[in-house]
Amino acid sequence: MSDLEYDPTYEEHNGQHREPHCPPCFAIRIRTVQFQGIDAGQHRFTDRERDRDMTEYRKLRHQGYQPRNIFGSAELAAQASSKFEIEHKVVMAPNIRKEMESQMAAAKEMLNIPESVK
Repeated sequence: MSDLEYDPTYEEHNGQHREPHCPPCFAIRIRTVQFQGIDAGQHRFTDRERDRDMTEYRKLRHQGYQPRNIFGSAELAAQASSKFEIEHKVVMAPNIRKEMESQMAAAKEMLNIPESVK
């Protein structure tokens, strides 16, 4: 009989032993491990929410933006107000946004970047 098969002598084991060489407890712990894929976080949303995100993602792409991914695109489109926020999936407070834009403008001015690129 292998260590992983049921053995009545191991009935007192419940996976709580911290001994490294307790095969029955190890087998119990292994049976409870769960793996999820990369998109596991998206499973908690309904089809309607995913469709809404996909619609907004397509709209953003048609406007020339490059969102990081589809997930959360509807909320991002509603709250973001700059290309930086959309492409980096970050929505900033208005005072931080204003400060960042002024710093970016100063950096472009200092580097003599043409107006068309600004």
